[in-house]
Amino acid sequence: MTTEDADADAASKHVLQQLSDTVYACSSLSPLSSRPGNFVYRGVLVHPLSAKDEDPIRTVIIKHCTTSTSEDAPDHIASRADGPNFEELLLNSIAHFSPLTDPSILIKVPRLNLLDEASNIQVLEDFIDTTGLKSMLLSPEASNLLPSSLEAIGFALGSWLRAFHMWAAAPEQAALRAQMWQSDPMRKTKYLFTYHGFLKVLEMHPEVLEGHREILEKIRDTISKEYGRPSTEDDENLGLIHGDFWSGNILLPATPWREPPLLDVPNKLFIIDWEFAQFGHRSNDIGQLIGDLYERKLYGNVETVAPVMEGAIRGYGELSEEMAFRIAIYVGVHLIGWYNRRPRKGPKVVPSHVILEGLTIGRDFIIKGWEKDRKYFENSALTSLFRRA
Repeated sequence: MTTEDADADAASKHVLQQLSDTVYACSSLSPLSSRPGNFVYRGVLVHPLSAKDEDPIRTVIIKHCTTSTSEDAPDHIASRADGPNFEELLLNSIAHFSPLTDPSILIKVPRLNLLDEASNIQVLEDFIDTTGLKSMLLSPEASNLLPSSLEAIGFALGSWLRAFHMWAAAPEQAALRAQMWQSDPMRKTKYLFTYHGFLKVLEMHPEVLEGHREILEKIRDTISKEYGRPSTEDDENLGLIHGDFWSGNILLPATPWREPPLLDVPNKLFIIDWEFAQFGHRSNDIGQLIGDLYERKLYGNVETVAPVMEGAIRGYGELSEEMAFRIAIYVGVHLIGWYNRRPRKGPKVVPSHVILEGLTIGRDFIIKGWEKDRKYFENSALTSLFRRA
């Protein structure tokens, strides 16, 4: 047994033991994902729990973190100095957030059922019989969805995200925001995964970087200083953000999305994984969603993402020109960052000429966004972004 396997085995036994005397005692745990020091399971409850107007609750999602300080956290994965307290406050607060007035769409976040701070264990609502938006878009069945349905999914996500940003900026959430202003390490982690690394990728492709290093270094350094400043509310574009808003953290029921919906049966979406929530630039959220979708078209030739992307931009609504350019910069950074996430072997390996094309587009999005070259973007894949500005 490897050290990693031994750690995983010890973690699952610890979780089972810690929950054994609670109503969330589990007969078994199924690993869903893990990275060193962080484990996510689906637990089968020993005793199903009754739920108002719903079927009994038979499974839960369990998250367990064994690293408690940013120094211990591997791969620059930071954890908050105050443990999971902020996520508890956020999830409990957002449980009362119902932004969309359209009765045909229901968007939910997971309910936090139990928080064991001493053991770093969270028990969360399990959205059963769901699939990730990412998996859905990549599946053969995606082509059976009408473009109007795909655009409606994007529109619902964009509308929800805009409403969430506005809800988080309201006076009622002042205490929630204040929690994030205390040297939040998730901002550092977000920076390390995005703006910190894009230039290193381009350095491995000098034909893309040649003639552009100086301006790209200036952009990186300027945004690095922004991340290093203490959080304040002086900038209207800063606020509480999800921090990891991509298609893998968006779930849909296994039942097909219907457009128009069936009578009294709303279409549903679920937004999960709030660990990266932070006080940051709102362009990070909408930019990550757009970048994630466009990445799949650019590098994977997945055409079904286009109407989702258009719908998300339309749903998010009117943008200032400054915000539109900042979103474009983030999308460019995201497209370059794909290189570190790319498939290394197997049938999904991307040809080198496609990689270079994607990196070049990412580079140009960053530079043209910084230079506020609106004419360039009006003839780009982000043209609809600038119709909203």
